[in-house]
Amino acid sequence: MERKSTSRGGRVVNLRSIGGGESGDKSDGPSQELIGIALGFRLVFSNEAEVWTVRGILRDGSPSREDIGEVSFILIPGDVEPATAVTGFIAPPPPYVLAVPEETLWQQLRGMVVQLGYDLDGFYVSLGVGGKARYFEEFSRN
Repeated sequence: MERKSTSRGGRVVNLRSIGGGESGDKSDGPSQELIGIALGFRLVFSNEAEVWTVRGILRDGSPSREDIGEVSFILIPGDVEPATAVTGFIAPPPPYVLAVPEETLWQQLRGMVVQLGYDLDGFYVSLGVGGKARYFEEFSRN
């Protein structure tokens, strides 16, 4: 009887849990409002996709100490130019509270798409924000 190999081929870089703490509950101290989001660390990178952690921006302009989510940018080949799918989640653990208006959140996500060069022919966003699904799309009509 032959044994099957347990190797799956690919490699995951810097995979770790988001949040932390022994019980995952960090409710010590007052809540801290997050008024923005920013890219944290790039976890995985290939020619067609990138996975990044998301950090929150506090009212004083400093970044959150912990990651508050994860976002993937994936190129989708098309007939004219590739488009991009952006998927992920934003779920700040206590003591953080997300206080970003939805319009501001979309502007910041669009800025990330442009910053990374994924705005070739348009993009589609499917994002879990605080446990609720949010969708947004932008396509050029050339």
